[in-house]
Amino acid sequence: MALLLTLAGCSHGGATHATDTPAGTANSTTAATAKEGTARMTTQQQHDDYMKRWDAWPIREGHSPERAWQGVLHLLRTVPRFADITPEIAGQALGMPSDGMPPPRHGYSARIHSDWAMVWFLNDTSVVPEIRVFVDHRPLADSAYMDPAPVCDGPTDWAVLRPELEAMGFTLWAQSSALSYSSVNERYALSIDLLPSTQLHGRLCIKGITLRPMPQQVRP
Repeated sequence: MALLLTLAGCSHGGATHATDTPAGTANSTTAATAKEGTARMTTQQQHDDYMKRWDAWPIREGHSPERAWQGVLHLLRTVPRFADITPEIAGQALGMPSDGMPPPRHGYSARIHSDWAMVWFLNDTSVVPEIRVFVDHRPLADSAYMDPAPVCDGPTDWAVLRPELEAMGFTLWAQSSALSYSSVNERYALSIDLLPSTQLHGRLCIKGITLRPMPQQVRP
């Protein structure tokens, strides 16, 4: 959550792409200063600080988790190799800009609801590069549960997404927990995190999707 709120100041809004904070060096300086200040706070002070920053973060219209999950499916169907996914291709597929985070990251973060944010980023500098697309909720004390119904109000939940993925060769699923699945096909390794919604009668909503190249080796 600290990372999410640090990056929030760098996100762009809708079609205007107006930044919330100065870009470039100022972003790095602001992030470093925030990190140093956070380290000196108590846990309660950190939580209170995150809450203030969350509530001051503008809600951006036009960004949809449903569009993002459909965008992931589009990337899997149409891009032959992970190495072929550029920030621009990813941003267009996911329905969010690709220039909302300070270098060397590519991606975007936006508060899309009073209690929820939408985030994606491409890390193409590590040994095994990855794209992560996820929703995250406002800071809660003690990792309390928040019902994901506001960001699960679309046709793509786990019951719908899984057969779509299996049609692309993701047929063998491993589980690290009841709400975490992973699979591979010839081109991609895939990880999915879920959240159950009590408001939607136990429906399993998508919390996040991570794509990595397959086989997982040094980037080309």
